[in-house]
Amino acid sequence: MARQLRWFTRRTMFSNILLSYLLMLVIPLSIVAFTYWQYSSLIMKETEFYNTSLLEQSQRVLDDRLRSIEELTMNLSLDAEVQRFVNVPQHMNTSDKYHLSRLIGNVNRYKQTNSFIEGIYIYFPKSAVVVTESAKAAVDDFSSYVYRYADWEFEHWKYTIQQNHSLAYRPAEIKYTDASAPKKVLCLLQSVYQGTNKRPAATIVVSIDMAKVEALLSDGELKLGHLYVSDGSGQRLLSIGHPTVYTLPEKEQSANDGGFFIHMNNREYFVSTLISPHRDRHYILMTSVDFIRQDLKRITNLVWCVTTMLILAGIVLAVVLAKGKYKPIKKIADGFSAKMKTVPKEPSDELKLIEWAADTALKEKEQFLSAMQRQLPVLRSNVLLRLIQGSIPAEQNALQSIGVEFHQRYFCVILVHVDQYSGGTMKDRNFSKFVIGNVLEHLGRELGQSYVVDLDPDRVALLINIDQANDAADMQLQELAAKALEFIGLKYHSTITISIGGVHEKLEGVHASYQEAVRAMEYQILKGYSSVINFGDIKTLHNPQTTYDYPIQTEELLIHSIKHGDIAKVRAIMSAVYQMNFVTRHLPLQMARCLFFDLMGTSIKVLNSSVMDFENIFADGPQPYERLISSRTIQEMQHTLLWIYEKICAHIQAQKNQHSTQLKDRITAYIGETFTDPNLSLTKVAGVFNLNPSYLSGLFKDQVGENFLNYVNKLRVEAAKKYLVEQSVSLQEIAARVGYSNNVVLIRNFKKHVGMTPSEYREKRR
Repeated sequence: MARQLRWFTRRTMFSNILLSYLLMLVIPLSIVAFTYWQYSSLIMKETEFYNTSLLEQSQRVLDDRLRSIEELTMNLSLDAEVQRFVNVPQHMNTSDKYHLSRLIGNVNRYKQTNSFIEGIYIYFPKSAVVVTESAKAAVDDFSSYVYRYADWEFEHWKYTIQQNHSLAYRPAEIKYTDASAPKKVLCLLQSVYQGTNKRPAATIVVSIDMAKVEALLSDGELKLGHLYVSDGSGQRLLSIGHPTVYTLPEKEQSANDGGFFIHMNNREYFVSTLISPHRDRHYILMTSVDFIRQDLKRITNLVWCVTTMLILAGIVLAVVLAKGKYKPIKKIADGFSAKMKTVPKEPSDELKLIEWAADTALKEKEQFLSAMQRQLPVLRSNVLLRLIQGSIPAEQNALQSIGVEFHQRYFCVILVHVDQYSGGTMKDRNFSKFVIGNVLEHLGRELGQSYVVDLDPDRVALLINIDQANDAADMQLQELAAKALEFIGLKYHSTITISIGGVHEKLEGVHASYQEAVRAMEYQILKGYSSVINFGDIKTLHNPQTTYDYPIQTEELLIHSIKHGDIAKVRAIMSAVYQMNFVTRHLPLQMARCLFFDLMGTSIKVLNSSVMDFENIFADGPQPYERLISSRTIQEMQHTLLWIYEKICAHIQAQKNQHSTQLKDRITAYIGETFTDPNLSLTKVAGVFNLNPSYLSGLFKDQVGENFLNYVNKLRVEAAKKYLVEQSVSLQEIAARVGYSNNVVLIRNFKKHVGMTPSEYREKRR
């Protein structure tokens, strides 16, 4: 047994399969169990319904019989002979005896009307006699010779019949002879009243044969149950079966209609109760559960038999099916174990081994594919780079193996040069270039299969496979380039220039289209940044002009203007050169490059001039030579040259301003010392400083803000103010002291600058 258990646990895969099939037995077993449970519930419900129906039938039968006897008793109590005999004394006369005989006859007739009546007797207290259906007896002799109650003592009987009774019941046992067995009767007691007297004048006792009642009620139906009937006070009136009902709790005896289970004497009973609407009698029917479960036991045995057969058949079938499923799995697991180099130690089951092998194989495949996928962009870029450079793969499927497919026959190469990146770091530049490539490839797919090739740090190529070579295709390529230019500029803030090669047929035409795109990109020097250059458009520029327009006189004038710091004239000359060569006409590429280098030579001549303080001019910014060399377009070079010339002119103007300021300070100091000289004039001052009078006049106006004469008059008026306030001298003397020839000139200039005459000013200050 232990060996078989080890075999079963070792073959856990087989165990799992077998267990899964065995678990399928739960479904039919559950169905059987559910059916059995439903059948059991149905039997209990049918039993309850049967008991209730039987109890209701018994209640109706017994109530009908007792009601008829009660009506008979009430009629007897109102009988004329009974009412007359109530007043008969103990010693009867002949008439009383006659009426006694009539009374006995009437009682007998009443008894004969109902077969369930065992006997009727009437107790008359006044005459102290008891009248039956057949005779008369004294009270003391009645219980000894007529009715012998086995369970009712004479004194108690005598006391009872003297009380008031209104259709009261009492069970009793009667023995007719000493040798006979007691007979069960149910005594119905009814008092007889006369007039308004509330004391009973007589008592009627009707004995009901319980054997007949039991026979009527059972009739073969109650042989397996027990019926109990009690009145409203709980007194037992009738019992068919074992008198166990008296051990029931009072609340259960008096329960309303319904059923419940109860355990008594180590047995279980189903109890049904019913309360009669007539005189509040309680009917209790107790049925043994053993009887109820007889049919259930038969069904249970059948269910167990079927279940056992089902389990045995299921186990056999599960073993057969499990072996059939296990064999191919075992074969696959053995194959993996034999072919694989390493296997896990003691796998839990064959399925775990297969799962491990499949997982290992998938992981190795994923690693291989991942490595290939990581290298695929590099491999594809290298192959496409060789393709646009003119090297066509020898094998026809070489491109498909790296994910490159061309379904159309025409090809075009679009070249993109990144002029300016949005970020300054190398990481930002690489990311921007990667994004630009993805955008181009995405836009190119609108026309056909598209692939991006990385050429150098600032340039990428887009290879597009299209289905036609006509003007419509050229227009679509132009729109694609314009859309890419706008999107990249707005979204990623990068400046690019795009050149479009011609459309060529087959793979051999890819290299030709690339060369045309490169040639078109060279015209960026003329088109400038953020431009789209189509190779078809530059064909019109191949009509060469003899030379460019930049004569030596213009160059000399430009250099002269720079040295004098005239930036306005420098801008005008540069604009005129640009207009004459690039606006009014189109220079071929070769002539444009020559003009480009000639303009750069002019700037170098200016920078190398001995009059230029190179270190001071460009000390706090980029170096001019570096900016000139990095210029790639005419527009960029023109902006760089203007920047250089503006820096030089600004430096020259600063030097001029510094010299003029110093000269102005010397001149104003000299005037401040000599303004009291009546012979002071512009010519005299110009002679002192070796300047031209006109130049001095202009310099004075620019530096001081007013002309020479006005400045001197202001100084003289300010000096006159002091004399007017501090000293009591005449105007003529004051005029001589401040440099005027007479007081008239003083008064005129004083009033002009102060707004009042010298006399008024003196009076106002005193």
